[in-house]
Amino acid sequence: MISYLNIKNIAIISSLELELKEGLNILSGETGAGKSIVIDSINFVLGDRADRSLIRYGETTASVEVVFDNIKNYSEVKKLLIDADIECDDDQVIVTRKMTVDKSECRINRKVVPLSVLRSVVSLLVDTHTQNEHQSLLKVSNHIRILDGFSPKIAEILPIYQQNLTEYRSICDQIDSYSDKEQREREIDMLTYQINEIEKADIKEGEEEELKKKRSLYYNSQKITSALKTSFESLDGSSGFGALSALEQAISDLKRITTYDESLNDLIDRLESCHIELSDVKETIYDKLYNGDLENCDIDTIEKRIEELRLLAKKYGKTTEEIENYYQKATEKLDMLLHAESELISLEKKKNSIESILMKQAQQMHDIRVESSEQFSKAIMNNIAELGMKNAVFEVNIEKSTDNCDKLNELGCDSVEFMLSPNVGEPVKSLAKIASGGEMSRFMLALKNVIAEIDNVDTLIFDEIDTGISGVIARVVAEKLYNISTSRQVIAITHLPQLGSMADVNYLIEKRVVDGKTMTFVNLLDEEAVLKEIMRLSGAVENSEIGRNNALELKEKANQYKKSIRK
Repeated sequence: MISYLNIKNIAIISSLELELKEGLNILSGETGAGKSIVIDSINFVLGDRADRSLIRYGETTASVEVVFDNIKNYSEVKKLLIDADIECDDDQVIVTRKMTVDKSECRINRKVVPLSVLRSVVSLLVDTHTQNEHQSLLKVSNHIRILDGFSPKIAEILPIYQQNLTEYRSICDQIDSYSDKEQREREIDMLTYQINEIEKADIKEGEEEELKKKRSLYYNSQKITSALKTSFESLDGSSGFGALSALEQAISDLKRITTYDESLNDLIDRLESCHIELSDVKETIYDKLYNGDLENCDIDTIEKRIEELRLLAKKYGKTTEEIENYYQKATEKLDMLLHAESELISLEKKKNSIESILMKQAQQMHDIRVESSEQFSKAIMNNIAELGMKNAVFEVNIEKSTDNCDKLNELGCDSVEFMLSPNVGEPVKSLAKIASGGEMSRFMLALKNVIAEIDNVDTLIFDEIDTGISGVIARVVAEKLYNISTSRQVIAITHLPQLGSMADVNYLIEKRVVDGKTMTFVNLLDEEAVLKEIMRLSGAVENSEIGRNNALELKEKANQYKKSIRK
């Protein structure tokens, strides 16, 4: 349910905070006080198009925040939040939407989200009905789900049917992956060639890098040889006074004077260690210079192998690992194609078997829907008759859309649409084509009464559901709104005293001038204020004793009805 609403800088609303309650919340007020602005604000935060003209004059930013608490279907909502990587805080959901002249921003639990995500989440939390809006119940695609909610038999069959449908589609995908016989033969030839090519290449891990190093050594062999010779001669001293000769001379000179200074022995030891290390370095350089394979490198073989590896990389993957993965997949695909005939025979048998089961289940659901539609239609007709549409005709149009298993959908083989004829002599039409706001409002109220136990949405919002009605019908509308509110939160804007008297909570929307600016305020009414508002809605003057008695009578009748329902 909606527990909190915060509106800032929307039209003539500067700042408005509203705490809403469970049950039937009725909002009323003078014409032009801003009732429609409150609904527009709610619709905006629930995902309606951002209308920049709603930004309060003189302001650059407008925002609306709504808090949902005690969510009945929170497990379903939580799944959407987790999928969208939105933090979940107990069973509370905070939806915020801001807009400027240039952009709008959506947040759920403080995280910025796309508008599409916001809409998908709030669609599970609240349903708004206005005279010109046909929301979830007027979407033909939802009609089959509404009808299915009337029959527990569908709930028993549908999950098993959907599992079978998933398996059937998987089998069809497997069959399609084999292609035709000629195509399979072409694929077998191609895969055989590729597998042989990779096997023949016998690629070793890091082989190309090693080959590139050898190639680099070959092409820089003269530089390497020259440097090695210079280094060797600098150490050896064969062409002059080298490092080793200099070390030997230094060691000899120091040894001659150790009798005078014994501490020099440590220096001699260190120099001799250096001599040993340099001698080893000299020998290593010699081996690289005269015993290495710089001169024996087969550069043609190296270049040919590098080119071969590059061609393989271009075909099958940049790295040895990628080529190996390609090889494994190609081997598996080849094995599958080589055994295709026997596998296809097995898959076709499975397909035919599950096709038979699916079509039988789809037919069962079709029969159940046809049967339950009669009971559903009667319930709707009874409700709309009580609401003053005694001559209206309601029908559920069910068409079996396919006898072909390939065209089955997640709900079977049926298309379902609700049809209505409000007046005698008129043919039934799709709900979307009904023009009268009053008739649409009453039908929606009837439908919501009938589906109250199967619709999981916590909050229903009605904008002037009482349009075009009065008298006895107004009382019936009030009773039906209350019926809905016993299992969920209802928020309704009204002009009728009958609805005002039936409320669990009343709010007055009023417009006042503050510091030269027109502003809208919403106030929670106490018991005395409720009576005054019922009097105003009834057209009574403020101090009218008759008007007050009438308001008391309306409130008493409403309380009696509510008490009878609660029993």
